[in-house]
Amino acid sequence: MSAAGEQGGGDRLLAVTDLRVQFGTKKGTVHAVNGVSFSVGRGEMLGIVGESGCGKSATGLSIMRLVPRPGRITSGAILLDNQDLRALGESEMRAIRGKSISMIFQDPMSALNPVLTISRQLTEALILHEGMGRRDAHDRSVELLRKVGIPSPEKRIRDYPHQFSGGMRQRATIAMAISCRPKIIIADEPTTALDVTIQAQIIELMQSICRELGTSIVLITHSLGIVAGTCRRVAVMYAGRIVEQAGTDEMFSNPRHPYTHGLLTSTPRMDRVERRLQPIGGMAPSLRTLPSRCFFAPRCAYAVDRCTREDPALQAVEGRSRGPVQELGSHSTACFRSTEQLW
Repeated sequence: MSAAGEQGGGDRLLAVTDLRVQFGTKKGTVHAVNGVSFSVGRGEMLGIVGESGCGKSATGLSIMRLVPRPGRITSGAILLDNQDLRALGESEMRAIRGKSISMIFQDPMSALNPVLTISRQLTEALILHEGMGRRDAHDRSVELLRKVGIPSPEKRIRDYPHQFSGGMRQRATIAMAISCRPKIIIADEPTTALDVTIQAQIIELMQSICRELGTSIVLITHSLGIVAGTCRRVAVMYAGRIVEQAGTDEMFSNPRHPYTHGLLTSTPRMDRVERRLQPIGGMAPSLRTLPSRCFFAPRCAYAVDRCTREDPALQAVEGRSRGPVQELGSHSTACFRSTEQLW
């Protein structure tokens, strides 16, 4: 059974609406996120994919309210269990981070303090958010390291981050992320710096967390292969926007946006080794000077005159999928020609 079929999640846990993020620079304002909207169900794993610089990480950091300066969220709503995170003060947000929502970063060394032991870093969250005593927090931390597959956790918990391998450091950050049983985890490229074998182990671990703990996960990645095997739904980002979203099976079998189709045809597949890969030509637009037309039009082989004059909105299209996926938005795409059979 596919990941799409295994995971439930009809009830919305997270709803992001018209999110916009800007970064002020000496060369002008960078519009990193431009009207992004999506939702995540309880116990669901949603994939957000796109090329580097498309706004995936900025979206994840926005949900956590951790956009670094000079960046700022300029508009939009971020609702977690119907609570607007944008309306909270920083002290209120600190109480939620780690407790209700956690993040796994691409580079575990950036998330771990190099001068503190793994024990100190794990137990602090448990003491702060769960009100545990130090002994109980220590015992719970050992169990967490065991759960994420770190051998001899009773001994390794006393180590410092530099004494762990890359894969073990990422496992330690996952242990930190799940320590207080959050409702949702934002995983930003959690396997990029790891070799293929460790990548598979980390993804399997995240799937088990989603399944056993009922934790929702937003998986930010550039790898369509990872999304295909793990996520129930997928959203494709381009130039700070979501250009298509659908159930994973539907997206791979029936892409309706030329950019999504381009990503799929430029990705190696074991079942189609005889086909030549087709790269997407051209360059993504500058996020400083966004056009008032389809952002993808200059790179699109299917663009028509309307694409060079108007900006398509994300609209629902008829898909082949049925069932729970329909409850969370079905199949939508931002393309004027989405109803045509272009490929």
